[in-house]
Amino acid sequence: MDERWLAHLVASRAQTLEDVAAAGLSTVAILSGDAAPDPVLDALAADALERGFAIATCSLADGGLHDLDVVVGKLASSLRLPGTDPGRRHGLVVALDAFVAKHKKHAEERFEALAEEEALAGELRVLASQYLAAATGRTEARRLHAWLGGKEVPTELAMRPLAARTAKRALAQLTRLARVLGARGTRVVLRDAEALVDLSGGRRDVAYTVLRELVDNADGGRGTVATEILVVGSGALDRRAHSLTEHPALASRIAPVLPPGLPVPHQSWLSLEPPVDIDRDAPSVRAIEGKRAGAMRALVRVAQGLPPLEAIAELTVGMDEVDARIEQLFAHASNDGSVFAVLVGEYGAGKTHHLLHMEARALADQRPVLRLAVERLDEDLGNPQRHLRRLIENAALPLRRRATPIDRLEGWLRTPATRKRLRASLDAIAQGDSDAARAAERCLRGAEAGELEDAAVMETLGALDLETKPGNPSYRKDAYGRLLLWLDLLARLEGCEGPVLILDEAENLYRAGVSRAERRTALRSLGFYCGGALPRACVVLAVTPDTLGALREEAAELLDQIEAQSTLLPTEDVAMLRRRLLRARPIPVTKLGREGLATLAEQAHRLAKDVHGKRVERARDEDTIAKVVREARTPRELLRRVVMQGERAAWLGE
Repeated sequence: MDERWLAHLVASRAQTLEDVAAAGLSTVAILSGDAAPDPVLDALAADALERGFAIATCSLADGGLHDLDVVVGKLASSLRLPGTDPGRRHGLVVALDAFVAKHKKHAEERFEALAEEEALAGELRVLASQYLAAATGRTEARRLHAWLGGKEVPTELAMRPLAARTAKRALAQLTRLARVLGARGTRVVLRDAEALVDLSGGRRDVAYTVLRELVDNADGGRGTVATEILVVGSGALDRRAHSLTEHPALASRIAPVLPPGLPVPHQSWLSLEPPVDIDRDAPSVRAIEGKRAGAMRALVRVAQGLPPLEAIAELTVGMDEVDARIEQLFAHASNDGSVFAVLVGEYGAGKTHHLLHMEARALADQRPVLRLAVERLDEDLGNPQRHLRRLIENAALPLRRRATPIDRLEGWLRTPATRKRLRASLDAIAQGDSDAARAAERCLRGAEAGELEDAAVMETLGALDLETKPGNPSYRKDAYGRLLLWLDLLARLEGCEGPVLILDEAENLYRAGVSRAERRTALRSLGFYCGGALPRACVVLAVTPDTLGALREEAAELLDQIEAQSTLLPTEDVAMLRRRLLRARPIPVTKLGREGLATLAEQAHRLAKDVHGKRVERARDEDTIAKVVREARTPRELLRRVVMQGERAAWLGE
């Protein structure tokens, strides 16, 4: 291994770690090459620990990303916090023991305070708290290991086992837990990634979709934090058939946008071997000033081809027509019961940015935003009882800190006054004859007049009990009823208007391994969401043009088959869905002309300048910007190239 190249790799990734820690976000990068990766990985691990970051490692040769729950369990078992003896055992239990040794009798109190500060929630918080509170911890350690192994864990609190559908949330919890236990963030290393290329078509497509989801980190504000995920493998990652770069959605986020050269921070694809001669020492790592953290948050996202988590005008071009359509949709939703719209655009054209813009407008209009990505089709979209919890967990409400419905439920149960209002609302809803009324009756089960049983309310509205239920009509009806109850309560208790439901990544309906039968099942659920059952709702289906064409081509036949099923619910209005799919006037993602692209490039350069100051002016050459505008195939590629040129100028002085 070339020592100078190694120094450049370590320094550029160290700056990336510092940046994501300051921004509170995560990033994903690919390290590929035929050189032995161990010297690089050892150096990266040592540097991360020295800087105060935790490290966690897993080989994808044994369990690929299609089994993300297995990967998360192994990462937790390998977790090593800074300051620990390299010769000792590692893992989550060892990290908890170190926390107790440091804080002694104040460990429980300190843990709870830090957990609140880091927004740590869910099963890992519960299990870690139980371990810290135990006299010996042996039983609790076995319970924690069992949960990380995917087993059911007996506990007084409702807890989901670690499984495919909960793995992303568990990984996010793990990164937050690492910060609670004293790390500044986490460097995750997924090695032997060439194994992904050799998976069967269906599993490979799932694995690549999961990797794309890790890049997006769009988990309702509850995703991974202060984390760098390094996917390390041989040259097969980009040279072989079925490589990462052949997956369109993934490639638009991670494919290289800079010519071969010295590594720079936030580069999404790096070589283990030097592609150029090295003529200088590695730059020094700089801390990010607090006043630049907001701009850094946007830059970290744009560098990966993603829109900032907060919609910002500085990266918005050509939205006038979209704004007009949004106004029209919201007005019709308020007056006509519900509306359905289709947002159409190719990969990288800006669908996600448009959806973010719509989300910001919805929240400003006091509308809750529900997002349901079409992922793991056999478990989720066609089974509302299984995805209801994810739908409400990832929702954003027009309240402080973009609270989720689960956050508000805890608030409603907190004080006598809010409990009284909740009880009165449930009583009023229960007097009706709708599916929401039956869900309200379930919330009131076992409670005395004027009182509430917290367990019944949390079980009904939390919907954890539904996640493992089959897709028969009674459970689907129950799930729909609980969602309608949520919307009614949010209107009564928080003054919310009708919701905006975003159905994203619909192209996964046609990924490898998805059968027509699975698509038919998915369309049954879309019959509820898009067929008019949600009051005052605006439902937006985001698709690529070819997916919309395929849906329309299949819709008549598949929906006729669904309509003939005796198990179809009246609220699953597939006839209305058919009409809406065929007649909807798509909202096209704004196609920018040369002038619009030039404006977008200028805005991206301004963002880089907000982070790095005058050091990025070297990348402001008019000819260079014009070349990017001319060559970029999509707005996403343009933004990535401009931002990364700024990174190179600021880092290397080029």
